[in-house]
Amino acid sequence: MEILTTTTVIRDARGVLEEIAKSHVWQQLNRVKTNKGAVRGNHYHEVNLELHYILEGELMVHIRNLQTREETTHRFGEGSCFIVLPYEYHTLEHLTDCDYIVLFSRRFDPEDPDLHKDTHTYET
Repeated sequence: MEILTTTTVIRDARGVLEEIAKSHVWQQLNRVKTNKGAVRGNHYHEVNLELHYILEGELMVHIRNLQTREETTHRFGEGSCFIVLPYEYHTLEHLTDCDYIVLFSRRFDPEDPDLHKDTHTYET
């Protein structure tokens, strides 16, 4: 997971301009409104990157990197921005009603959705 921070903030009489992301090439933008208690995700991508920008609300993001086996959990609120990387099995748990923007590096194609469940088995 890549957690982004605002790089530049310009404030003047007109208001505020924040540069949120200055990386990657994005092909699709979705606005997502999710009710408190709902869970989204529970999948990973082999190619696609997902940039999430939280407009309103709080959520927990559980990440399991299928290549390194590392597991992390992050709590995000208004103004937070993060990128889910390929092979990161991600689950979004909505702690409040949430409103956020999601950018995708690849357009959704129903014939090749790049949505995968974790079928990997790990030897201990």
